[in-house]
Amino acid sequence: MQVTRWIWRVIGWIALTAFQVLVLTHLNIGQYVHPYVFPMFIMLLPFATPRWLVLILAFISGLIVDMFNNTPGMHASAMLVLAFLRPAVTRLLTPITGYEGIQAPSMGRLGFIWFLLYALLLTSIHHLVYFQLEVLSFSNLGYTLLNTAASVLFSVFLMVNFAFIFSGNRQGERT
Repeated sequence: MQVTRWIWRVIGWIALTAFQVLVLTHLNIGQYVHPYVFPMFIMLLPFATPRWLVLILAFISGLIVDMFNNTPGMHASAMLVLAFLRPAVTRLLTPITGYEGIQAPSMGRLGFIWFLLYALLLTSIHHLVYFQLEVLSFSNLGYTLLNTAASVLFSVFLMVNFAFIFSGNRQGERT
C-alpha cells in the first residue's frame, strides 16, 4: 500500500512539474503574476518523510524547473528554503487534536482553512526567496513584494483548486 502511494506521488510530481514548465511558464497573465504550483509536491509529502529526503526532492524539483526556465539555481534555492522551513510551518499550524492518524497534509483531512494557511505560508516563502534572488537587491523591495503577493495569490488559488479536484478523501476522514 505504501509503495502505491509513493508511485502516485511520483506521478503527481511529474504532472505538476510538466504543468509548470509546459503551461504556466508560457502563460502571460500580467507583469506581476508568475504562478508556481510545483512546490505543492513538497508541501504534500507525508509528515514522516525524512528531512534529508524532503531536501533532496526539493532541490531536484527546483533544479528541473530551473533547467526549463533558464534560472540557474533560483528555484532550487527557493525550494530548499521551503523544504527547510516546512516542519516549522507544520508545527505552527498544528491543530488542537494534533496530527495523530494523519499521514500527510491534505485539505480533506485537515480542512480548507488549515490547507489555505499552510499553502499561503509555504508558497509565500518560496516566492519571496525566488523573487528576491531574481532582483538580488533590496532597492526594488516594492517591486519584489508586489510580484510576490500577486504571484502567491494566483499560485495558491491554483493549488487549492488542484487539492480539491484531486483529493481522494473529501469527507475529512483521519486515515
